[in-house]
Amino acid sequence: MTNYQTEARGRLITEAEQTAVWLLGGLAQIRVPGAATGNTFTVVQHTGKRGYNTPEHVHHYEDELFLVLDGTLRMVCDGREFTAAAGATVVIPRNTPHAFVITSPTAAFLTIHVTPEPGNRPQFDLFLAAELPRAAELSLPPESVEYDLDRLVSLGEEYAFTRVGPAPTP
Repeated sequence: MTNYQTEARGRLITEAEQTAVWLLGGLAQIRVPGAATGNTFTVVQHTGKRGYNTPEHVHHYEDELFLVLDGTLRMVCDGREFTAAAGATVVIPRNTPHAFVITSPTAAFLTIHVTPEPGNRPQFDLFLAAELPRAAELSLPPESVEYDLDRLVSLGEEYAFTRVGPAPTP
C-alpha cells in the first residue's frame, strides 16, 4: 500500500498505484483514495454494462457526486427518479437515499465522495479496497465472479453506509 502525504505541490497517482475491484458486475477503480487528499475526498471510476446497479443506500459521512462520462444511468434519489446521460452531474447530499442502474448498453462514470464534516473521512474507497475482489485486469468481471450481497450490505455499517431499499432495474 502506498503511503500518501498531502503536499501543497501535488502528487501523481499512477494507474499502477490505483486499486481496481469488481463491484456487483462492474469495474470500480479507486482513482484518488482519501489518503491522498488528507481524507477530504475520494474519486472512483465505474465502468459497466446495462444492468450494473447498486441497492438503494445512504452514505452517513459522504456527499456523493456522479459525473457521467459515457452512457446513461437511471438514478433514484430521495424518492425521485431521473435519467443522467453523458455530461450530466448528479449531486447527492449525505444521508440521502440513492441508487443507480446503467440503462444504456455500457456506461462510464465517476463518483466523487466528499466529506464536509470535520473528523470524518470518505469511507467508500476503504470499503472497496478491503471487501471486494481485486480486478485481475482492468476489464469487467467474468460471469463466474459471485457476490454475496447480504454480506456486503452487512459490512456497510463499518464503512458508514446503510442499505435502505432494493436496486433499480433497467
